Amino acid sequence: MALSDEALEAWMAAKANPRPLVRTMSALDGFVTASVTGPRFADPHDWMCPVMAKGSATDHAVFASLARIHNRINETLFDKPQDYAPRFTTKPSGGIDPRPWYQGFYAARTLNIKRWKRLLDLNNPNHGLLLPILICCRS
Repeated sequence: MALSDEALEAWMAAKANPRPLVRTMSALDGFVTASVTGPRFADPHDWMCPVMAKGSATDHAVFASLARIHNRINETLFDKPQDYAPRFTTKPSGGIDPRPWYQGFYAARTLNIKRWKRLLDLNNPNHGLLLPILICCRS
């Protein structure tokens, strides 16, 4: 049984040792989007374990939640890409804050840096698509 989004976000925010790579649903959404759209990890455990800092008694529910989010993003991007919308955080003022999503995407890229190398090449025409994320995460 997967956790609700609220319960999963609370678990990520509270988990201290070891700490997950991402701590919000927006960052997790960015991370999973990068894992779905970017170069493939050889083994899903190569990203699932570090992102969730496996080790608690609720691992089964956490991994079920992660699988649910992965499947939702994967199915949307490959079956109905026009329906995909990043899960950005909402600011208290009502606007959107893309930074947590960008940071999650960046964390996935960093975890799989060897396979992302060709997309980071300035001569690759797709490199420009990553610039907003790279700029936001470097500043």
